[in-house]
Amino acid sequence: MRKHILSAAALAAVAALTLAGCSSSGDNGGDKGGEKTYAVANVVNGNLGDQGFFDDSETGMAELKKQGIDTKTLQADANNQSQWKANVESVSTGKYNLVVVGTWQMNDILADASKKYPDQHYVIYDSAVEAPNVASILYAQNEGSFLAGVLAATTVKNQTGLAKGSKSVGFVGGQDAPPITDFLAGFEAGVKAVDPNMEVQKAFVNDFVNSTKAFDQTTAMYNKGAGVVFAVAGQAGLGVLKAAKSSDKFAIGVDSNQNQIQPGHVLASMRKYIGNSIVTAVAADQKGELKYGETTVYNLANNGVGLDFDNNGDLVSADVIKSIEDYKAQIIAGSLKVPTGN
Repeated sequence: MRKHILSAAALAAVAALTLAGCSSSGDNGGDKGGEKTYAVANVVNGNLGDQGFFDDSETGMAELKKQGIDTKTLQADANNQSQWKANVESVSTGKYNLVVVGTWQMNDILADASKKYPDQHYVIYDSAVEAPNVASILYAQNEGSFLAGVLAATTVKNQTGLAKGSKSVGFVGGQDAPPITDFLAGFEAGVKAVDPNMEVQKAFVNDFVNSTKAFDQTTAMYNKGAGVVFAVAGQAGLGVLKAAKSSDKFAIGVDSNQNQIQPGHVLASMRKYIGNSIVTAVAADQKGELKYGETTVYNLANNGVGLDFDNNGDLVSADVIKSIEDYKAQIIAGSLKVPTGN
């Protein structure tokens, strides 16, 4: 049985993607033994350990370190924007060839820094900032979330396993803002493709760290008949997965492979391959081919997003995976258009 839509070969394809364009990697790397070395800093507007979004970015940094690149990761209080700004500026003074930041919450800080430090090169993932020294990376989370919606709705419609007796699905987002609304739009469309009459319960934590609130919101959804809840709330989303176990229902994870966090309760994880995209951007920059002032989109067609079934305990049947792959093929071919939350 094919265990996951994004195979090892597909992952290799992502790593081989070239972001072609005009720029240079510069010669402002670290200094080892008198020789300049390529260096990358990752500024996290929160803490590692979320088992999702930020941790996935750090997998890219770990891979770069294995390649012999100097790396540094700066963490911060998840609610302290002044600290985020200070961290960005502290690594914008020429030591690092690339400074990497992520999410729309960093847009204003990066826009200001890109002007203040015009010779510094930046990469922002999961958002876009227009500046001549910034390369932006976006992910078609609406496409991947469509597949998650198909999985959730099919599981409830078929009354599979722990979804027996359920009649709806749920969505718990971190904030009611892009790109979370993009996840929601795709997820709802996937649900409606399976059953136009199925209810999608929705809630927003209003941050990305309050797992207790996410647990309570998810438990309320299960109590109202949800059989599967999609967690799109960063570290707070761990509360969704915990609620799935507590209520003996199903959940779908996000960003990294979260299938083993609550064994037997996580059907799959909707992946944005953030770490791979960072590695790809760095490789392009080292060749002088990274697009600054432009945006690269990772989607189903170039295997930049996908639904990951690895290590889920075979909770999803081969027939359901085949159905999901058929939807994926339609999206790639352009015969099925997935709405966005914009």
